[in-house]
Amino acid sequence: MQPLSIRDRDYARPELLAETDWLGGRLTDAKLRVIDARQPDQYATNHLPGAVNLSGFGGIPRAANGDMASPDEFAKLAGNLGISNDMTVVVYDDPSQTMGMVAWAFLYYGHPDVRILDGGIAKWSRENRPVTTEVVDHSPAIFIPKPQESLYCSLNQAKVAVSQPKTVFWDTRSTEEFEGARAGFGPPIRMGRIPGGVHLDWSDLFDQNTKTLKPAEELHFLLALRGITPDYEIDTY
Repeated sequence: MQPLSIRDRDYARPELLAETDWLGGRLTDAKLRVIDARQPDQYATNHLPGAVNLSGFGGIPRAANGDMASPDEFAKLAGNLGISNDMTVVVYDDPSQTMGMVAWAFLYYGHPDVRILDGGIAKWSRENRPVTTEVVDHSPAIFIPKPQESLYCSLNQAKVAVSQPKTVFWDTRSTEEFEGARAGFGPPIRMGRIPGGVHLDWSDLFDQNTKTLKPAEELHFLLALRGITPDYEIDTY
C-alpha cells in the first residue's frame, strides 16, 4: 500500500517532512546533510549514503540536570558534523522517536531548514534505495546557534507549568513507562510520569504498514481525544 504524499496529508507544516523521492535526487548536494539518529551499531550495519551519525539517545549534549546544553556546546557538535546554518538537514531513523528528538534539537538551536525523512530507513529500504557502510567525514563547518526559547520547556519551567490549567504534559513513551511498570532508556531516578500527564505513544502517530506519519485528520483525532489541542501549551517528554 502506497502512502499519501506529504502534500496530500494536509499538514500545517509540510516543509518539516521530506519524501524519499525528494531526498533520493539530492544525496550529492553539497548543501545537504543527512543525519542517522539511530544507535551507532545500527548506523555501522548500514545507513544512507553520506549520512553522519548522531543518536537521539545520548548524542545530544545535555546539562547535568537534563536540560539542553549551552548553545556553544551544540554549535561545536553541529560544526564537527559539517553542518552550517545555510544547509538543509534531513534526519531519519527506523522510524522511531529519536529522529524527532534530533530534528527538534536543531530547530531549538535555530537551524532554519530541518526535515524528517518520512518513513525513515524502513521506507527507503523497501523502495530498494541505496545504503552503505561507508563512514563519511565532512569538513568542519561553522554553526551559529540562535535558541528558540518558545520551543523549549526547561526543568524549572516544567515545575511551574505542572500546576497551570492551560498546560498539557504529553507523555510520548510506552504504556508501561507511563504507568511506571518499566524503565525506558537510561536509568530513571524515579519510575512513573509527571502528575497530570496524558499518554499518547509516539508510535501511534505512524502508520504501522508504511511507517509514514499519519495524515493530519487522523493525528488531530488522536490528539484531541487526549486534550492535546492548540488552545493549550503542550509540553512533551
